[in-house]
Amino acid sequence: MKKKIDKPYVSIITPNLNCEKFIENTIQSVINQNSQNYEYILIDGKSTDKSIKIIKKYIDKIDTFISEKDKGMYYAIDKGIRKAKGNVIIWINSDDILDENAVRNVENFFKKNPDIDWISGINGYIKNNFKFSGIPYVYPRFILKKGYAQHALWGFVQQESISFRKNLYTKVGGFEYNYNYSCDYGLWMKFSKVTSLKTVFFKIGFFRYWTGQDSKLNKVNIFKSIGYKKIPFYSFRYIRNFLSLLMLPYVVIKTYFLTK
Repeated sequence: MKKKIDKPYVSIITPNLNCEKFIENTIQSVINQNSQNYEYILIDGKSTDKSIKIIKKYIDKIDTFISEKDKGMYYAIDKGIRKAKGNVIIWINSDDILDENAVRNVENFFKKNPDIDWISGINGYIKNNFKFSGIPYVYPRFILKKGYAQHALWGFVQQESISFRKNLYTKVGGFEYNYNYSCDYGLWMKFSKVTSLKTVFFKIGFFRYWTGQDSKLNKVNIFKSIGYKKIPFYSFRYIRNFLSLLMLPYVVIKTYFLTK
């Protein structure tokens, strides 16, 4: 049984709806963290597959579990964040996983840097069950504020590698649901009006590529929700990749001194 912590520093939120294929991997990546200074909140949208059965196997290791009809993933995430007791939020979807040191890394960083509210770590991926990491991407504040952080331009912010303070989420008023399939994109824009996104050199989460994922099935709708009539044929992400690679030594050194 997971030891209950009255005031956890980190709150981990997982939304789920009919993701029986990967939800167990996600849960295991959370409960096997090297630091136990977290609470785990799992919000299910009344799944009709085997998700609930799988979740109940780990129910004594989940601090808050709710299964009820909702209006979609972002409503579930908002529900979880508003229930969170922690100072800092990690949001990991039910087909992705956390790095085993995610809580420790995030807790250490935010405790040592009280003036920083929002970070992006090393980008992690899972393809064909092979887990690997890339580099942390750099997102200049004006790119985020102008809405240029999307695949046709600078590239979307990888949500699995993001962590932020709960009071930042509260301060901006949470999600704007008019973005529909891209409410995280809208949230990053709101965050950027208040603060900048700091790039750090440690792992938080891994994004899983698979045929049934929402980001593939709803690709057209994702672009429509940010103002495109169809999927653009162009992308300037190679500029982001080049700049991030160029700045990698600076990011590594700065992260070292900020976490020393």
